[in-house]
Amino acid sequence: MRKQLLVTVDRGETRVAILEAEGTTSGPKGRANQKSDDWRVAELYIERRGSRSIVGNVYKGKVDNVLPGLEAAFVDIGLEKNGFLHADDVVFPGVEVARRGRGTRAKGKRITELLKPGQEILVQAIKDPLKTKGPRLSMQLSIAGRYLVYVPQGEGVGVSRRLDDKERDRVRRAASKADLGEGGVIVRTAAQGATREDFEREIKYLHKLHEVLQQRAQEVPAPEMVFQEADLSVRVARDIFSGEFEKAIVDDEKQHHRLESFFNRTAPELLERLELYTDEEPLFERYNIEEAIQSVLRRR
Repeated sequence: MRKQLLVTVDRGETRVAILEAEGTTSGPKGRANQKSDDWRVAELYIERRGSRSIVGNVYKGKVDNVLPGLEAAFVDIGLEKNGFLHADDVVFPGVEVARRGRGTRAKGKRITELLKPGQEILVQAIKDPLKTKGPRLSMQLSIAGRYLVYVPQGEGVGVSRRLDDKERDRVRRAASKADLGEGGVIVRTAAQGATREDFEREIKYLHKLHEVLQQRAQEVPAPEMVFQEADLSVRVARDIFSGEFEKAIVDDEKQHHRLESFFNRTAPELLERLELYTDEEPLFERYNIEEAIQSVLRRR
């Protein structure tokens, strides 16, 4: 199965398509203007400027009120609605948080012992706002890279269950031998085939992001966003794009440069597969993606 990643950008939105085709590659390698009718749209992602997801963003928030009955708190993070923080998602060094299980008695500290109104805390959005509900928050921060998810308050090495047993054992050994510094990491599915050197290179980058996050948190008053998750094209490239893809074609110079910088830091071997599209014919029209979108949106 052949695969390609296409990114098109205009003033209102960014769209990313994953294409698949049967057979093997034909024609000159890396030619963006090689029109092929056998490509089909396997996945499509759309992100509009005004409705971008906040999942992954980190905020310096201020506790608005604490609700003992819910074992939760509402936190002002500067958005229209306060975020919801449950006791299970409160993390402080050396503190065992109350955990409620079916038929068991809650142990550890209560939410009223952990948080007070007016208290400033660092939180990460783990669910977007929905209708009348504000975003769901957690104090267990995580910063995603290409191969690893860095968890500053965590410990040890976890591995994605999507990898087969043999590969899971191999990447666990490679990650355990790498100098990962403080905190914990989760090895992602995209790490298949990754080496110890890949892990060490990426963890330095993730540690640097965390340092910048911490420094900004000290400088700004609450409520304020201190770290923003990557935009759509970088997220998809980070999570999906791999050696099995023929190329990634981007029709916007700024977005192309952003992906180029990301691959330079995380997967330099994939740089040669990144291509800037400059033809007059719109990228999605060349690959019949617009037609596929309209087909999906039709009532019948």
